[in-house]
Amino acid sequence: MAMDHAAEIARDCMASRVRRLERQLTRLYDDALRPHGLTGSQLALLVATQLSGTTTATEVGRRLDLEKSTVSRNLARLAAAGLVDVSDGLRITARGAAAIAACHPAWRQAQRKARKVLHPTAGRLIEGLPGHLARPHDR
Repeated sequence: MAMDHAAEIARDCMASRVRRLERQLTRLYDDALRPHGLTGSQLALLVATQLSGTTTATEVGRRLDLEKSTVSRNLARLAAAGLVDVSDGLRITARGAAAIAACHPAWRQAQRKARKVLHPTAGRLIEGLPGHLARPHDR
């Protein structure tokens, strides 16, 4: 009986499938961005910061639905690299904007690879999701 439960969970768990897909896509984007010294998460933080103007780490974390420690760790790395300025609010630097532009071709290549890896239906489903998802308690 317990084996039946385990078999069902292993076979049908949507959360496990999504986590596995997330890891695969993360590797794909991280591999593409590695030559630029950034991860996909760091690029997302840069993009969110650029689009927000002067903002706060809390606001960027909320927009991207990231844990505070993840935001802090990645922003510290971006600040150390001179890509964001955290001295008076959070804002992107000219160097950070240039990094986004430099990463754009690699990001596009990763996008093309992701579309090839995903079943067309899954790709359309993901592309149909809003860019900013409300956190469950915000609904």
